[in-house]
Amino acid sequence: MSDPPIVLEMSGLPARSGTEPVRRTPAHRLHAGLGARFDRLDGWEIPAAYGPVDLERAAIRGGLAIADVTPRGKIDLRGAVDEMLARLAPGPEVRVARLSARSALILTRPSDVAPWLAAAEQAAGVSGMATDVTCVYAGIALLGPNAWDLLARLTSMDVSTVGPGGATGLRLAKVPAILVRGEYAIEVYAASESGRYLWQTVAETAGRLQGRAVGWDALTAEGWR
Repeated sequence: MSDPPIVLEMSGLPARSGTEPVRRTPAHRLHAGLGARFDRLDGWEIPAAYGPVDLERAAIRGGLAIADVTPRGKIDLRGAVDEMLARLAPGPEVRVARLSARSALILTRPSDVAPWLAAAEQAAGVSGMATDVTCVYAGIALLGPNAWDLLARLTSMDVSTVGPGGATGLRLAKVPAILVRGEYAIEVYAASESGRYLWQTVAETAGRLQGRAVGWDALTAEGWR
């Protein structure tokens, strides 16, 4: 008969049992403060919704919505990026953010990090490098026709010059970040230690523009991937 799982009791905290680890985004407590309902996805605790999903979907389609997409898989490529990507031949299920001739970021679904990392390491060979940086960067998706207005309030850079599928470095609310323009959203990624501050700043700015936070239920229902 196997021993029961170890239960750790810490002062002021309820005891928890079990061995399955869970990851939380830097802004987790802020989501909880907004009344988010959480789900589990590939080892992450994600904000699934903050209220009626229909209202969140309406904000995505016709207004302004922001979403915490930190759990998205992120693989950093360094080296001869064009050659590496030619070997990888990424399809529509991933997004490639080319940052320079020697640097790129591959964005995947949370469940697809391991196979894409293995493929990227093989494509990198001995002269390149592929690294899983999923937990290094926090991510925020900006959705809806008013997303550009939000960006204009948080950066002095003219981000309209970034075409679909493009990427660039910038400062967002004075935080160094990477902007990636996708098919369904503008996504920004910054160091995880800045994730809580950046989410709070973006959320406050979105609120002044009648925007709202949306969860992964609305995101996936609207076709984000």
